[in-house]
Amino acid sequence: MKIALINTLYYPYIIGGAEKSVQLLAEGLLQAGHDVFVITLDKPEELLRQDMVNGVRVYRVPLRNIYWPFDDLKKKPHVAFRAIWHYLDRYNGKMKSMVYEILRSEQPSIVHTHNLVGFSVSAWDAAKSLGLPLLHTMRDYSLICPKGMYKKGKNCPVPCKVCSMFSRIKRAFSKKVDLAVGVSRFTLNKHVEHGFFPVSKHDFIYNPVPMVYKKLVNGLRMESNFCIGYLGRLAPNKGVEDIIDAVEELKGEIPIRFFIAGSGKTEYEQTLRKRAEGLPVEFLGYVKPEELFRLIHCLVVSSRWHEPFPRVIIETFACAIPVIASNRGGIPEIVDEGQTGWLYDPDIPGDLERALIKAYTNRRGIAEMGQRAREKVQDFTVEKHVQRYLNWYENLTDRSKK
Repeated sequence: MKIALINTLYYPYIIGGAEKSVQLLAEGLLQAGHDVFVITLDKPEELLRQDMVNGVRVYRVPLRNIYWPFDDLKKKPHVAFRAIWHYLDRYNGKMKSMVYEILRSEQPSIVHTHNLVGFSVSAWDAAKSLGLPLLHTMRDYSLICPKGMYKKGKNCPVPCKVCSMFSRIKRAFSKKVDLAVGVSRFTLNKHVEHGFFPVSKHDFIYNPVPMVYKKLVNGLRMESNFCIGYLGRLAPNKGVEDIIDAVEELKGEIPIRFFIAGSGKTEYEQTLRKRAEGLPVEFLGYVKPEELFRLIHCLVVSSRWHEPFPRVIIETFACAIPVIASNRGGIPEIVDEGQTGWLYDPDIPGDLERALIKAYTNRRGIAEMGQRAREKVQDFTVEKHVQRYLNWYENLTDRSKK
């Protein structure tokens, strides 16, 4: 089977979990014996080109919009330019033409779209103009809101008037999708609640993680402190300051150390460092996950926004480490309270501290919890993930032949 995958970015452009997941899917499909190619964005000044990444053919299509938004710019473009960018990204006819020509030349059996920022939903139109079966995976909330339904430190219960205006055409074109898949039940339901994919089939398929077969050597056996960590991007919606505040509250009650692995915008990092002054908090910067995992008893996933599917949880489970996590988005679907970790509500004062104390008092059982977490990862292997999608590809292509 020949499969076209379309995603905003692809290796070596890696911003977050979406790019990793699409790459794992592409390479997993290739390993399973299928012909797979990827269509992804390149900077506006580049020409359309094709290269190979680990055996996968990758078409890099120059973005046709007024600027490239994916670099960590020191200064954001003026609000007027951002408004124009998003207006053009509702339905970008120039991007449709380029995607259409690639699909017409390749003639895939099915088209599987993922993040469409930059391409716009015109990619759906290109696929259906050729009569191709179409599957879309929702990896974020960009179809509904360019800010991920998180604004001024709060989750948006409904889209504002501006977002509703920008998403209207996207919602209308979602009728073209044959199958809509969320990376969590929460993500799928959020889109359906707001009127997307009204005639599509629905499913949710969790992201995969490569299985770690060698257990980490954890040097905490003689450690008297309760060691926790954070791994990921440092940004306000990730709630890292909530962990720092909890450490400050608990430092006189339990022996605790907090390791922060990751980076973010300089100004925000400086704010965090100032907040952590005088506390048992250590900033590690960018390190490989296993370097952090060797230092901690539990990982804290402190998201304030509704994370669709934080793959860091499964990566942590794969190393036999339980998590303490907020009950946001798809997180409660993959963390079993008291079995593979603990959940807390960031809107309830003191709830994170309660979860940390519960984890500390159960320190003797953490190794057993970590083993259960590691066993849970068997449900998230790349092979199972690929097979779930292959079952749908076959179902949709069979239906299109009838």
